[in-house]
Amino acid sequence: MTRHVEWNSSSWTEGNRDLRRDDRMGSRRLFILLPAYNEEEGIEKLLSRIDRICQNYAIQTQLVIVNDGSIDRTRAVIRSFAGMPITLIDFPVNRGIAAVFAAGFKWILSNGKDEDFCVTFDADNTHNPYVVLDILDKLLDGNDIVIASRFQPGGGVVGLPWFRRAMSNVVAVLLQNFVGLPNVRDYSTFYRGYRIALIRKGFESFGDRLIEGQGFSAMATLLVKLGQLTDRIAEVPLRIRYDLKEGGSGLPILRTIRGYLWLLLRYWRGECSPAGAGALSPAGSGPGPASMKGPGTKR
Repeated sequence: MTRHVEWNSSSWTEGNRDLRRDDRMGSRRLFILLPAYNEEEGIEKLLSRIDRICQNYAIQTQLVIVNDGSIDRTRAVIRSFAGMPITLIDFPVNRGIAAVFAAGFKWILSNGKDEDFCVTFDADNTHNPYVVLDILDKLLDGNDIVIASRFQPGGGVVGLPWFRRAMSNVVAVLLQNFVGLPNVRDYSTFYRGYRIALIRKGFESFGDRLIEGQGFSAMATLLVKLGQLTDRIAEVPLRIRYDLKEGGSGLPILRTIRGYLWLLLRYWRGECSPAGAGALSPAGSGPGPASMKGPGTKR
């Protein structure tokens, strides 16, 4: 059952929740993958809230943060949370969303089990971290992908300029009608949960072509490709709070639009299915992670 989440003008708060551990988790681990680019203003608040959630619910958690060439104090802020189970992957220069998620997923695949879960979301304070609990509910119900969706009842967007809101709605309608994955209304949000077995299957099927494109279009491409491998997909409501965003946007709008158009063309050509993916590329190693192991973290 989806939990009730509230918010106020200054911070995310927890609604009516029973703080007992969900015994269905068993020995499963939750990996939280966060892309970070110049997030010094928001990531400190976010990590504090994630730590509180995982302690209250006794969730065995490993955070994987990919610092995508930040030039502010993002790295220093992350390292100040040395008591949390955090693995930091550092890019010396900005490489973009596709490279960030590829590196993060590959680290998780090397360290996680197929029955574990992975949740991804933004580190800029726009995404309510308590929605992770709603995503876990749906994953434990047997879904392979769970999307935190702006288009579910109770979801929405606050503080987004009208042009970007209109573009987002047009893209959503195009993808819903052109691609039409089961139960999917929101294709571009970063906030999703995955069964790790599905991510592994995705790389086995598509190689390094699993994640392609720039910005939000890269996330849409990932979803479309994984959607060819499973029909067990669900959504939970998400209210994105751009009015709480710390720092500016790092995603160019025109490049993002071109990415969506390219995705639609490739889907029409059949290039988003495993058979149309071409020869599989060898898995790249990417930069080595620097681990910050908190108490109780398994090695």
